[in-house]
Amino acid sequence: MGLLLGAAITLVILGMVFGIGLAIASDKFAVKVDPRIDSINEVLPGANCGACGQPGCSGFAQAVVEGKAPVAGCTVGQADVARLVANVMGVKFENRERVISVVMCHARGVKDKFVYHGIKDCRAANIVAGGFLGCDYGCLGLGTCVEACKFEAMYMGEDNLPKVIEERCTGCGRCAAVCPRKIISILPESKMVHVRCKSLDKGAVAKKICQDSCIACKQCEKICPYDAIHVQNNLAVIDYNKCTSCGKCIEVCPNHTIINFARERSLTRHILTI
Repeated sequence: MGLLLGAAITLVILGMVFGIGLAIASDKFAVKVDPRIDSINEVLPGANCGACGQPGCSGFAQAVVEGKAPVAGCTVGQADVARLVANVMGVKFENRERVISVVMCHARGVKDKFVYHGIKDCRAANIVAGGFLGCDYGCLGLGTCVEACKFEAMYMGEDNLPKVIEERCTGCGRCAAVCPRKIISILPESKMVHVRCKSLDKGAVAKKICQDSCIACKQCEKICPYDAIHVQNNLAVIDYNKCTSCGKCIEVCPNHTIINFARERSLTRHILTI
């Protein structure tokens, strides 16, 4: 009996010693969590899309606190969320213009080079002989960008090209990232003039392939009063830091390659309300 009692007392004493030791170790080696991380997490949209370059919203919150990410790094939340994050960090936030996705391709009248029976994915189709589309630079129309959008901000139009629903677009860039032909750009919403072509073929060749292709005529370059558009590698390219969306280049484009995005935006809104 005495032996059992002694063993029990010994176990109790050992338990107390180990308990105190664990408590001391827990306090000494505890990882201190900055409360600002939780505060930032609470104001983030919770999309966990990774567009900020961090592993989800929690990773972004930690990166901001550690000075490894800017307060305006959440592309989904954009200015509203950036302002809240800045308040948590106690810094001043300078408002930046909202950005949206823009599909830089019309691809009208383009014929297929061959019949594709593979996986319905633009990346997979692009691997097979450089893609089935007659234009080596145009949209393949399999909707990979639409599938990648977490915000239901894109849909495939009747012309078999992806359309952006501006009101839902967060400018996260997921659609642009999955496009194998890099025809989707993330641009400020105030920029209304776009060259809807990515072909680097010479004008005569491009014209035979697509009705709306850039033929590198340089008419746009000559008329632009702001030196904002230049033909590079057979393709007109706009410098959006200089472009004022005046539309003069649209007027002289013989192939209607340069468009006013405001008109397409209105058309998209009209279709969605029908």
